[in-house]
Amino acid sequence: MGPRQEHFRMLALYNQWANARLYAAAAQMAPEALAENRGAFFGSLLGTLNHLLVTDRGWMARLEGESPRMRLDEVLHHDFADLRAARLVQDQKLVEYVHGLSEDRLAARLDYATSSGAPQSQPLHHVLAHLFNHQTHHRGQAHHLVGLALGRDKTPVLDLLAYQRSAATAAAEVRQGTARPSDDGPPGRPLEVGPSGPGLAATRVQAADVGGEMLADKEVPEPDSLGG
Repeated sequence: MGPRQEHFRMLALYNQWANARLYAAAAQMAPEALAENRGAFFGSLLGTLNHLLVTDRGWMARLEGESPRMRLDEVLHHDFADLRAARLVQDQKLVEYVHGLSEDRLAARLDYATSSGAPQSQPLHHVLAHLFNHQTHHRGQAHHLVGLALGRDKTPVLDLLAYQRSAATAAAEVRQGTARPSDDGPPGRPLEVGPSGPGLAATRVQAADVGGEMLADKEVPEPDSLGG
C-alpha cells in the first residue's frame, strides 16, 4: 500500500468514527434542541449536520463523474433518525470508495463542475483532502453545539489521536490473537467510543478496518480531550 492510500484510508475511517461518536451524542438531545437556531453558520445542529450530508453527497457524485447543482443550506432530513441513517450509509460509501483507490488514481486529476457550473480540474488527492478538511471544520461547529446542549462531560472526544491510538492498540491485539471477534458491523465500521469523563476514559472498539483487518470489541485507553 502506498503512502497516499494509507493516509486517505485512515482519514476515511477516522471520519466515519468521529461522525458516529458525534451522532451518538446528538441523539441524546430533544428534537427542538436539535433544530434550535444557535447562531452557527448553518443555524442549528440539525442544519449543520444536514449541510455536511449535502456536500458529501455532492462530492461523492463528482468523484463518480457527475457534477450536480446543490443548495448548501438544504435540509435533506428534518427527522434526526433519518439523518443519522443517511449519514451511516454515506460514510460507509466513502470508506469503500477510498479503499478502492490506487496511488495512480489518487495522483490523477478529477474534472468536475462547481455547484454554480464553473469547470474545475484538480488532483484527486487534493479533492479528498478538501472533503475531509471540510468535514472536520463543520463537525467542530456541530461538536460545539452538542457541548452547549449537553455539557462538556457528555460531549465526545473527537481527536484524530484518539482514533489513531485506539486503532493501533486494537490492531496489535488482533495480531497477537488477544482480541475477541465481533460481527457487529460491516468491514470498515468505525471504532465506537463510550462517553468520556475525568481521568482515564475507555474506548470501545466494535469493528474497524486497519491494515485490512477486522478489529474486535476491546476496551483501550483514550487520550485526554485536549489532544494529548
